[in-house]
Amino acid sequence: MKIAICTPHYADVTAAYARSLSKMLLRTAGSSISFNNVVTPPSFEVFMRKSSVLPRCRNTLVKDALEWQANYLLWIDADHSFPEDALLRLLSLNLPVVGANYPRRAKPTWPTAVSLDGEFVWTTEDLARSREVVQVRHLGLGFCLIDMNVIHALRQEAPGRPLFALEMVGEGLEVVAEDVFFFRRVNEAGFGVYLDHALSWHIGHVHDRIVTNADAIAERDAFGTAQ
Repeated sequence: MKIAICTPHYADVTAAYARSLSKMLLRTAGSSISFNNVVTPPSFEVFMRKSSVLPRCRNTLVKDALEWQANYLLWIDADHSFPEDALLRLLSLNLPVVGANYPRRAKPTWPTAVSLDGEFVWTTEDLARSREVVQVRHLGLGFCLIDMNVIHALRQEAPGRPLFALEMVGEGLEVVAEDVFFFRRVNEAGFGVYLDHALSWHIGHVHDRIVTNADAIAERDAFGTAQ
């Protein structure tokens, strides 16, 4: 089983990312995982692309993963921290697209995930303890595992159409981000997008501080009044 770890970045990666990645690779490499009913050790390749144009980065990284003939693509943003068993957790769920909900780099902060009803999804400690996995409309790509069969299906469905793009809305004052654009395509193709609350609670987003879902919950009321 081949797992392409893809990281777009503009500046240098953070120390928290580098430490988390090394510990996760060591933990995962020492595990045997069932793939196509065969227990096998995974192999990895880390692909990184540097650009200020994020959709271009992501489309190029998908091309890298395809050329390497990856079975899975794991998106990790360069400003995230994550537990050493994070990849094993997502693989164990056996879902086509599954990732983490994490707070944005802002104060007050708020979550990236949006429910099927169009509401923000707030990851609480209780949801994390219950290990709840829910279907959502979209989430961020800071830590997200994608079965490459999804990528193949989307490319076959619309050859030449980008997987990631920015869309201007209305008079151009609002932007549909490249991750929302991608997840819209995933949903339209019938795959579904899922969120793991247990993993989400342990994801950190590095800014002037590392923000976690505990911060998002603590600042939830302030976010509501700041809108």
